[in-house]
Amino acid sequence: MDWDELEIEWNNEAPVYQQLAAYFGDLIARGELQEGDALPTETSLCKILGISRSTVRQAFQLLEDDGVIVRKKRVGTRVCKPKLKRNLNNLYNFTTEMQAMDLRPSSRIVSFTTVHPPVKIAETLNLRPDQDAFRIERLRLADGEPLLLETAYIPVSACETLTREQLTDSLYATITECSGFAPMEAVETYEAVTLGKRDAQLLKVKAGDPAFRVVRISRNTAGETFEYCEELARGDRNKFQIVLQNSGVRYVRVL
Repeated sequence: MDWDELEIEWNNEAPVYQQLAAYFGDLIARGELQEGDALPTETSLCKILGISRSTVRQAFQLLEDDGVIVRKKRVGTRVCKPKLKRNLNNLYNFTTEMQAMDLRPSSRIVSFTTVHPPVKIAETLNLRPDQDAFRIERLRLADGEPLLLETAYIPVSACETLTREQLTDSLYATITECSGFAPMEAVETYEAVTLGKRDAQLLKVKAGDPAFRVVRISRNTAGETFEYCEELARGDRNKFQIVLQNSGVRYVRVL
């Protein structure tokens, strides 16, 4: 691509760095710049456009904040795999949301056991000491790439016939079919953490890399708490945005 043709509209009210970010953003959106492609260096852009390095850095920062480029020493500035958009306005369903983004969702079962859950989790699920829960650990993937590591506790009474084979499909759909009650609402809490060796290996990142720890407690249409789930979401593929409105708060999560 001939970067020498790049021009800035000096009479435009938009700041130069915003124009520059919009220019590269449009190229990426149209597919003219694709994952792995290099953007021109800060030095070359300064020379071509006659602008300061700080202006170029502001433009690149906007693009990096949008999750469309990555900057690394000795590698340069390159187009990266876009972050996956995940809308938190509705009760989260990985399968449905990935399909809505034209991505192929899949799950890999790490473990599936029947346990007496820890006391805190049992209390959350309103289980008596003699009642069991399924402990389901799944790696959630989009187009074959691991994004989330989920550990869910589901009361056995919510779906007594649940089998390992059913866990590769939507767990919520399976529970709805078994129990007759659909998921209604969930409360999620978020915490920034670093990944241990085992979890990092499963998610195909490095130990010590950042992640979000999400705890989700879900209720169904009968008002019963049917799920306690701890989710580790890769920090490099997640971005959270909160949109404030007069009528309340609307949450948007970007993967």
